[in-house]
Amino acid sequence: MKPSIFLNDMLTKGAILGGVMLLSNIAENAMLYYGNSTKWIMVLGVEYLISLVVYCYLVYRFTKGYATLVLSERKQMPFFTYGNGLSYATSVSMLAGVIVALGGYMFRHYVIGYENYISNYVKLLQGWLSQAEIPASMVGTYDQMFKTIQSQEEPSLIASIFSGVWTYLMAGTFVGLIVAAFTKREP
Repeated sequence: MKPSIFLNDMLTKGAILGGVMLLSNIAENAMLYYGNSTKWIMVLGVEYLISLVVYCYLVYRFTKGYATLVLSERKQMPFFTYGNGLSYATSVSMLAGVIVALGGYMFRHYVIGYENYISNYVKLLQGWLSQAEIPASMVGTYDQMFKTIQSQEEPSLIASIFSGVWTYLMAGTFVGLIVAAFTKREP
């Protein structure tokens, strides 16, 4: 088997997964920015569940396709180990994390504006909490939390990318542990 098969397939499928997850991330950020009612939170929850299912399905399909490609290359002794599946799923997911983090940063920084994004996010949370019955003793805690959110400086591009890679590394490893069990083929 050629070593470039892994790299070529991983880059292609990682870019596809990253593009799909970036669209989901932009939709979530837009809903948080433009949504000013509780129904947007519910829509956001449904969208999140749909994107989670799509993510798991795509990781499974891509890993299964890569396994088929590897098995066709190894004609004498076809096998695809658990480790092959896990490393592929994790690698695809990490590349997707880079794409999502970069695109999400650009959307929040250049399209919406970070200050506008944070102020609308805090307004959404305040509106949501005003509809909920919270004890009077918690009001000061929430006010402090909102001040902390608003006083934080914007994360850098590098910090955003590392955060995206870390998030998708954990998600890819968790999903990859399950997917690799279904795609392995012992010799």
